Amino acid sequence: MAYLQKDDYSIAISLENLNEILEQAAEQTSFTEDAVRLNSELTAQAEIRAYLNYRYDMDAEFALTPGPPDTRYKLTVKCVVNCSLYNLHMTINPRDVPEKVEKAYEHCMEMLDAARRGELDLELTPRDDITEFVKYGSNIKFVSKPFLDQSVYNEETLS
Repeated sequence: MAYLQKDDYSIAISLENLNEILEQAAEQTSFTEDAVRLNSELTAQAEIRAYLNYRYDMDAEFALTPGPPDTRYKLTVKCVVNCSLYNLHMTINPRDVPEKVEKAYEHCMEMLDAARRGELDLELTPRDDITEFVKYGSNIKFVSKPFLDQSVYNEETLS
């Protein structure tokens, strides 16, 4: 079963507007509206998983399903909705994403980045094998090797 249901989108957009967006996105692809929505949700989940999977058990979170009692973490639901809406708009016209949708997406990415760095603690199940996250290149030093061929310094070759 899907992590989101259509009603979850009401935290960011009216369902009437969502239906219009889904219709437009379906026209741009050869998929049905449900397939377009599922694709954008799976893409959003993949983005979130890419940020948080090393620190949190995202498979456990995304295995949760909506319904009473709703045990899904609300911030994750909000991020999946915002990322999914961004992906839907990118399907329709990448140059015409509404500013509100783009800002919500960027906010989610900033929040996920802070969580990845450990600056934001989320109420998700932590992984057993947490490793320290090191941003690429942040602690790497490049040192030149000493030149070992001393023959170039030989006076006989210089004259």
